[in-house]
Amino acid sequence: MGLFRLAVLSAVFLACGGDDNTQTDGGDAGNDADAAIPYPAPHSPMPQAVNSGGSVIASPKLVAISFQGDTLQPDIDKFASDLVSSPNYWKGAVSEYGVGPLTQVAYHANETPPQTLADSDVQAWITNKIQTDSTFPKPDASTIYALFYPKDTNVTALGGTTCQEFQGYHDSYPLDASTNVIYAIVPRCAPPPVAGVTDADQMTAEASHEIVEAATDPLPSSKPAYVTVDANSHAWELLAGGEIGDLCGAYPNVFYVPTGFDHLMQRVWSNANAAASHDPCQPDAPTPYFNSAPLLSDTIRIQVGGVPVNTQGVKLAVGASTTIELDLYSDGPTSGPWTVSVLDITSAFFGGKPALELTLDQTTGQNGDKLNLTIKYLRSVPGGAPFWIQNDLGKAQTFWLGAVNAI
Repeated sequence: MGLFRLAVLSAVFLACGGDDNTQTDGGDAGNDADAAIPYPAPHSPMPQAVNSGGSVIASPKLVAISFQGDTLQPDIDKFASDLVSSPNYWKGAVSEYGVGPLTQVAYHANETPPQTLADSDVQAWITNKIQTDSTFPKPDASTIYALFYPKDTNVTALGGTTCQEFQGYHDSYPLDASTNVIYAIVPRCAPPPVAGVTDADQMTAEASHEIVEAATDPLPSSKPAYVTVDANSHAWELLAGGEIGDLCGAYPNVFYVPTGFDHLMQRVWSNANAAASHDPCQPDAPTPYFNSAPLLSDTIRIQVGGVPVNTQGVKLAVGASTTIELDLYSDGPTSGPWTVSVLDITSAFFGGKPALELTLDQTTGQNGDKLNLTIKYLRSVPGGAPFWIQNDLGKAQTFWLGAVNAI
């Protein structure tokens, strides 16, 4: 079940000011020595989204459901229509995963939903509409029902509530022996306190995330598809999850207004770009791309969604310290060195007591440079202690994730 996490989204909007399509200066600020360093400089590979064996939706059909009296109903209808007609966004987000063109229909429910719903109530409502309402689009294996709930209606699911522990989510359930109902929940959460970000922006940002994930992982609870990453990269799932929207959900430039749209949409993970050392969050990402990749040589055990997995990381006893290498790279010349900082995710993002003490020997560098990161494991964290490596150059910002554990 893909959850669009509230803390991550708010942090990203605050970091980037919502729609940030600023590009770094492509001018080469290096010297003759830098010219001998290839672009990108050698570094550890970025994660690859991995299919867990399920199917994607090759020809998705979106049913955009809005409710009586919703002041954003015209925006919802146009958002759904723009997803179909956009020249670049949908294809750029999902085509490499085997998802084809989208079709859509708008359904206006002639009713007002209750303020409080359980996920089981949502499923019962959809089932009732399928079985009793002759105007309601009937499902097949390609249908995605996206329910756009109005302000003050929230849904409880998976131990949390929309607009509190998380924002939207998507899931599926069996209608009968041969048909699954695939659905996405788009609540009307308040936009973050960033100038220019509207209720409609917040709504379309959430919706794009969940609909893309519903197409690339339509049966997350029963036959998951793109729901995780390669074995070496599970630390990237500790912040927001492993679906292709989750993997970019914390990237500061992830929300933007594509050509053909009126409001914010989310970029999502591209395996092809990640493998080529370009910006992995697509489409239409700014260039050049730069990052700082940690050299992780240990195998540790962490918990992703409560499930223990082995992955690459830093193996440390509580109270011990070690130093690892950060390899800086970019896919082309940047306007100069960028600033590197490292955060303990447990305290910086989730408000917990610090688990890691993180110290860099230098705080700036560029393609080909190597920095040393000293890590001290302050206290044991169930499931592993993740850390965030942040890179800033002008208004552009990137990150890398790692994790520490004793085993």
